[in-house]
Amino acid sequence: MLVDESTLTGESFPAEKDAALPVPPDAALTDRANSVFLGTHVVSGTGRAVAVLAERDTEFGAVSSELEKKRVTTAFTRGSTRFGVLLIWVMVVLTAFIFVVNTIFGRPLLESLLFSLALAVGLSPQMLPAIISVSLSTGARRMARQQVIVKRLDAIEDLGALTVLCTDKTGTLTESSVELTPSTSMAATATWCCSS
Repeated sequence: MLVDESTLTGESFPAEKDAALPVPPDAALTDRANSVFLGTHVVSGTGRAVAVLAERDTEFGAVSSELEKKRVTTAFTRGSTRFGVLLIWVMVVLTAFIFVVNTIFGRPLLESLLFSLALAVGLSPQMLPAIISVSLSTGARRMARQQVIVKRLDAIEDLGALTVLCTDKTGTLTESSVELTPSTSMAATATWCCSS
């Protein structure tokens, strides 16, 4: 029986299944020739199967559970958050300093407080999120011209800061071995290419 397992393994060709083949319990997903999985389909042949696992316990369920996990914050998100916190601290310190100086110089307390609050509102980075979004969407538009779809805008900055890229196109170009070699065109920038 031939089964298309591309949803799980990425293999472009159907996998041959035979219940008579012995498979060790710790075998990789692609080496389990006596098992069929949820989310795959039979291309040709017939067979009879026994359901061993269901729902989230299956390989397909594990993939969907992994996709539901909380996203990891990117370096760009952490950096922009730190920058925003820094601006808020500067605003708080400056506002408190100006309030104290105005009070020391004998200005009325209410007037000093209102002036400090007005200064705090003026210093707050209200347009920062809009500026970041416009900048990132400009990058997304440029990438769209190169036929690249951007799902998350904050990924654009991380892609630009990338120094190592490992890729794998399973089943078509792979040799089942990972090899790290320096890129000849980008050797000066310490960029490495990884092929398997």
